Amino acid sequence: MRDYDYSDLKDLAADPDHKAAMLAVLLEFDKFCEENNLTYYLSGGTLLGAARHKGFIPWDDDVDVNMPRADCEKLMELSGGRIGDFELVPPNSSPKYFAYHWKLYSEAILVAKRTKGGIGSKVYPIFLDIFPIDGLPDTEEKNVEHYAEIKRRKDRVRHARNVRRYRGLNPYRLVRNRLATRIYRRMGVGPLFDKVIELATSIPFESADHVGVMMTNVHTTEERVVKSEYAPVIKMEFEGHMLSAPAGYDTYLRQLYGANYMEWLPVHKRVPRHDFVTFFSHGQGEKPRGLEAQLAREEQREAAEGDSPVADDDEMLDEMA
Repeated sequence: MRDYDYSDLKDLAADPDHKAAMLAVLLEFDKFCEENNLTYYLSGGTLLGAARHKGFIPWDDDVDVNMPRADCEKLMELSGGRIGDFELVPPNSSPKYFAYHWKLYSEAILVAKRTKGGIGSKVYPIFLDIFPIDGLPDTEEKNVEHYAEIKRRKDRVRHARNVRRYRGLNPYRLVRNRLATRIYRRMGVGPLFDKVIELATSIPFESADHVGVMMTNVHTTEERVVKSEYAPVIKMEFEGHMLSAPAGYDTYLRQLYGANYMEWLPVHKRVPRHDFVTFFSHGQGEKPRGLEAQLAREEQREAAEGDSPVADDDEMLDEMA
């Protein structure tokens, strides 16, 4: 097992493997939650890594946790937006990201998304995703309807942000897309975002029998679990540390990854989902050395196509799917 040194964030730039930085964020988050009696769970590929590898999946490149929405809000209130050396930002509030969940990040190590032509122009600080768990309907049929309406409302937000664009050749769809963008941009991102959250929180976590995360489009309705089975906290080993996980992790992982989730993927599928390129931060306003020309070309291309200058979680997830 690798000996990650996370004691001084400034020293992480000496390590080309950004998993050291990700572990630093996760451990600082875990410490704060333990000190303040907040509930969280390793989730997604991070939980799968704990179950199968007792740490990071070798080809994974991010860290995810789930947290009851009330605890997310307490986390923000108690931390004041700062946990150790890391900045905590709530949904729809960061100039760097647009997201429906909380993010804890540092700019000590930066990443950019690899593209077919090289490196994308949008630069992301290394981050921990904190997804809110909400109450969900009691039947699978109603849950599918619930998520479909959440998706419709999120699509309106994307239109308002001008990132919901049709790039095909169908003239009807092209005109409809442009009209929708014009209408929803006039309504504004804020009110439309509030409509998403209003629906997501319409079933309180505390009184629901079924719960799950609906604020990401990587995993959707399969996130729905029985609260009484999922919610008790257990400890699982992750890179030599005992971190919080759901008691019902087996059911959760089966729903997300299939009954054979403990089996390793075939070699040709062992690739990073995000396909990040890692580099180190520099002075204010500087570009990472060696990437200036590539980033400039990408910026020109995206400006010509009208791309949003703000990193967008839904956009990233759609491109990675």
